[in-house]
Amino acid sequence: MTVGPAVPEAGGVGGTTGTIKTLKTVPSKTVEAVAGLSAGFCTTLLAHPLDFVKLRLQLDTTSASQQQAVGRIYRTLVAASTDAATGQVSVPRFLGNVYRGVGPNLLGSTSAWALYFYFYRQYKNLVLQYADLDRDSSLQSWHYLLSAFAAGWTTSVLTNPIWVIKTRMISTQRTAPGAYRSVLHGLRQIYTEEGVLGYYRGLTPALFNVAQGAVQLSLYDIFKRHLVDRNNSNTAADDPAGQRLTTLQYFYASSTSKMLSTGVFYPLQVVRSRLQVVHHTHRLQSVTALCADMYRREGLRAFYKGLLTNLLRVVPATCTTFLIYEKMKEYLGA
Repeated sequence: MTVGPAVPEAGGVGGTTGTIKTLKTVPSKTVEAVAGLSAGFCTTLLAHPLDFVKLRLQLDTTSASQQQAVGRIYRTLVAASTDAATGQVSVPRFLGNVYRGVGPNLLGSTSAWALYFYFYRQYKNLVLQYADLDRDSSLQSWHYLLSAFAAGWTTSVLTNPIWVIKTRMISTQRTAPGAYRSVLHGLRQIYTEEGVLGYYRGLTPALFNVAQGAVQLSLYDIFKRHLVDRNNSNTAADDPAGQRLTTLQYFYASSTSKMLSTGVFYPLQVVRSRLQVVHHTHRLQSVTALCADMYRREGLRAFYKGLLTNLLRVVPATCTTFLIYEKMKEYLGA
């Protein structure tokens, strides 16, 4: 991701390019944070139902097929949403159950995206200063990767408590004993029952999983730079159109980088989710012990439960997130 006067402006829709009226007084670090927050809020709100199903699949410890597991999740939702007096499914109650945990999800996603892009910009600035470079286009691939890793680790430590609460809220019905009623209720319960360390369950695989975000963000920047270079090769050197990417080009860069990184690092997400709800079964396991237990009980498939659902959720969501991010940066004058 790049900001600043040396950066090409975003393009229009499809194969066309265009401009958006911009604000020219917003600092680049603020641009990154606001753009990331806006993108995270919109995509999280739209994609939460699929995130709900993905997380339930990750926490499924049976050897059932994904189709059977999805069917069981649906029947559980219907049963929890059925009015006992009339025997009919209450649509508002069904939507409420599907969107259970949306509060911490919105809080976590918006703050995580804002922090991630903010710190990514900050660490890239440090690299530019340390390497005595004048613009992002001078950065090498490992510079992007290093900045993305540092931003991911910082963000993971700051937001992990929110993800613990989100995971536990989605994994339980509203009426279940001990279910969290809200984010604040969850924070109090965790502190009372588990202490401060309870907020950081699953942090170890989360820190390893930073590799996925780092690889994705690095690939995205590399793909963007490649597309800009290709545009420049097809236009005159002084033609600003060559410096702009189209919406389809943003979709290509974001979707390709996301699919490649997710396919490699998805098992870490499953392990993290299992660790975050382990308190419900009173089994305190290390990462290695949990992985061995998962493999013994469920086989290799255990580490990829919910992958298809996750891809159906994250690829469109990622495309939308990065498009909103780029357009918001353009509007703010980056």
